[in-house]
Amino acid sequence: MSDVPDHQVPRRLFVAWRNPDSRQIIPVGLLLQSNESGAPGYTFVYLKIAETLEGFHPLPGLPDLHRRYDSRSLFPVFANRIMPRERPDYPEYLSGLDLAPDSDPFEVLQRSAGARVTDRIEVFAAPQRTSSGEASSLFFVRGIRRLPGALDAVNEIRTGDHLTLIDEPDNQVNGHAMLLAGPREVPIGWVPDYLVDHLHDLRDLNDADPVVTVEHVNGVDVAPHMRVLCRLTARWPVAYEPFDAIDLQPAVSLSS
Repeated sequence: MSDVPDHQVPRRLFVAWRNPDSRQIIPVGLLLQSNESGAPGYTFVYLKIAETLEGFHPLPGLPDLHRRYDSRSLFPVFANRIMPRERPDYPEYLSGLDLAPDSDPFEVLQRSAGARVTDRIEVFAAPQRTSSGEASSLFFVRGIRRLPGALDAVNEIRTGDHLTLIDEPDNQVNGHAMLLAGPREVPIGWVPDYLVDHLHDLRDLNDADPVVTVEHVNGVDVAPHMRVLCRLTARWPVAYEPFDAIDLQPAVSLSS
């Protein structure tokens, strides 16, 4: 199902970079879509943390870390990460993402994460606050292919199942990492690295684990990284703002 917010409010995607040494996924930029005068417009800025990351290089076509970029069309570095609508397998691709046939490119980019094997860039949406006062995030389970027994366990997962969160403090990439286990407590993969700190915040502030529910399951003909789509929900803590650290703020003003 679609998660498109009110089109009068700019839609935001964090742009993240995977460090080749630590393998951590680090937000480095912010991509916005607005719909002023009924036509979409796009803005991109780097985050302050991008100035400090050894080994990080600006994205193609967006070379200045201290400039606000504006465009009437989606920047090529992001547009090229979306499957062309003309491809015969495009409907199946949208079905695998659990999106409607008329989903717009920004929503497809958000759900697919825009990851490619040719670089270390992907995108993700910040957690949404629902009208009922909950924090809500959609994500695909990570690392299914790397976890022994996970592919078989995923075959038993069904839409609506609740997954159990398991701390993995000995994880060499991220000591805050969390595994996800199915109904029989067999781990099937990991919470995406970019959501881990947010999840720990919700757990600590609410004194309870967020709820992780299976939203959509794809068959064995779909790549492992798109097998299980989940929704994370929890009460939104009072005065809480995710991703509000100083180094995750834009390097330049977003004001026109």
